[in-house]
Amino acid sequence: MQWKIRCSVILILLCMASMPVNASLNDGESGGRLYFSCDSDDNCQLTPVPTGEEIVTGSVQANPLMTESVSIEFDMIPSQTELAVLPDVLDELFIDLRVQGDTLGVYTPEMEVKLIIGTSVTTLESEQSTLPTSGEGTGHRWTDEPLNLEQGRLLWPDDVVRARIVFTVDRPSTWELHLRGASFLELDIAWSENVAAKDVDEPTSALQPKSTSLEDVHYGALVGDDSDCWSFTVESNEIMRILIQWEDVPLELQQSNGVHRLRTSKGLQVAAPEVIIKAEGDEVLTNYRWRALDPGDYVFCLNGQSARFQPYIWSGVYAVESSGPTDSSQFEGKVEYDAQFFDFSTGEETELSTQNGIVLFPIAGVLLFFGAQFYRPSTSQRLRMFVFAPSVAILFLSGVVSPLWTIADETPSDSEWTLNELLDERVQQLWDVSSPVTPEATMIEHVGATFGIRNGESLNLRLEIDSAYERADGRWQLLIKGIEDIRLDQLVFNQISDARNGRLVDGLDEQIVQFSIISTRALLLDLMMLEALLVVDDKPTNSIHHINTAMIDTSSFGSLSSPTWATRPAGIDDASWKRLQTSLYPERITVSLCDCALDLLDLQVDYSKQFDEGDAPDFNALEESSGIIPHSGPVALIAFLFCAAVVFNDEYRKRKAKNLAESYASANSIWTSVF
Repeated sequence: MQWKIRCSVILILLCMASMPVNASLNDGESGGRLYFSCDSDDNCQLTPVPTGEEIVTGSVQANPLMTESVSIEFDMIPSQTELAVLPDVLDELFIDLRVQGDTLGVYTPEMEVKLIIGTSVTTLESEQSTLPTSGEGTGHRWTDEPLNLEQGRLLWPDDVVRARIVFTVDRPSTWELHLRGASFLELDIAWSENVAAKDVDEPTSALQPKSTSLEDVHYGALVGDDSDCWSFTVESNEIMRILIQWEDVPLELQQSNGVHRLRTSKGLQVAAPEVIIKAEGDEVLTNYRWRALDPGDYVFCLNGQSARFQPYIWSGVYAVESSGPTDSSQFEGKVEYDAQFFDFSTGEETELSTQNGIVLFPIAGVLLFFGAQFYRPSTSQRLRMFVFAPSVAILFLSGVVSPLWTIADETPSDSEWTLNELLDERVQQLWDVSSPVTPEATMIEHVGATFGIRNGESLNLRLEIDSAYERADGRWQLLIKGIEDIRLDQLVFNQISDARNGRLVDGLDEQIVQFSIISTRALLLDLMMLEALLVVDDKPTNSIHHINTAMIDTSSFGSLSSPTWATRPAGIDDASWKRLQTSLYPERITVSLCDCALDLLDLQVDYSKQFDEGDAPDFNALEESSGIIPHSGPVALIAFLFCAAVVFNDEYRKRKAKNLAESYASANSIWTSVF
């Protein structure tokens, strides 16, 4: 018997040892699932595995005049240990709560669940079930419920994770909360990191740098406003580089990738290096380059910012060139947008122009001529009233009113932007949110918004189309006039110059670096999306097109460090938008920034090979400037021919009648002379 007891104890201990002891929400396979567990009626937790009591229960003596509320709180145990990014929605929450009433039987009461996850506080409510249910049909389930992320989406180590259940009963009842796996919540954590495991460089500081060799590989992380410093000896050199590879982290966590400090062991700052920052995909590589740096002892420091976290790897090299642009001579000097990166043309093209107002003058003259016909006698009042008059009216509408309407529609509205104005607004917006003091939620919202238009705002855009070509699917692709001449580098650097009043202080500071990278990428992706949407069903005839649509929230694409296309036109359904996102997003985007004698920018894009003509959704918000009568030109021509035919027919009949009258008069004269 004792042997069996010992075996049982050992088996229980082994099972407990194999259970996860870390309840931290993370991006593991089941790292976002927590179970509601209770050791007793007043000691409840959120745990990574089902544990504790199977059921907690209680009784209430309530009536409709004096209802009673029951509250149960669950704190996550153990506490949060990883830094995580919360998703936009709660995948699933199920509370298996059953109430046994005196007359209703088993039912699920009205319930309120408050989820507190770091700075996020989300309240979920359910209504009382109206009919008694069986044991398997009790409880309430929430799926795909949006989380309140107004205060940010970051969950830091030791942040509170708590669920509070409150339900109200209005009659004497006994309630049961079923646990041990019956009640749970599920979050899809897209990214998490163990901060303590990455912060392996500690302890270092500006006053006590860690001694090392320049060419060693150094691993660490900048946590908050820490300063990670190293001391090393620099040998005789022609070129010395320090290369820092920053690990991909969400946008709001990124530390400054600009100039960090190198000083002598005596505290003297070294001359500012040439800095090249290369953002390729989700990785950022910072390359510092000094020429002929004096040999001696130096201290190099990476300086962090509060509420930021980013792991890194760095190493120093002597006279080593790396791939891609590594100095100013390898930058092309300009970054133009590569218009029409896709080509679905079947060969048929059409040039477009605006409505020609000159044609109004000859049509007006023709109308005056036809109008004068009403003051002349007609050989057929029926033909005049039922053919000639309607034709003149149609000619007036299609030849004068409709072109004037088109010209008015072509005129820019005060509420509309041109493409250049939209781009200027976009870079201004990105500059504002790239400030280090911008709240993280605000930065994510603005950077990810398509064209910078956020949820609930309207996109009102006037586009001048140069030409169009027929695609393989029978639709027509519009080509924007001058889009191939857009200089992304000028947009970026002009904004920096305007914001800094033409002066740059200390080269590439944090805001300039972050702004240059995110704005170049955002402008590229916005222009790509705009071109992909410029598809119409019918052959266009006018060069001026308008986009007027509300923008609504959708799932962002890209990565957590560079979200994009997070809003969509209201007229495009979510499934079509996601298909377009997936097929259009480039295979790779590389942005390089050089702090040289002249600030230079380089952009390299590997476009997606999956994008085809079938991925472009119907975009009804794209409208061509037109008159009140479709195809007014052919309609006016037909009306003119009808009017002319009636006039010529009338003249012909008049002439024929006159000839007949004259011949009759002549014959009558001869008869009179004979008799």
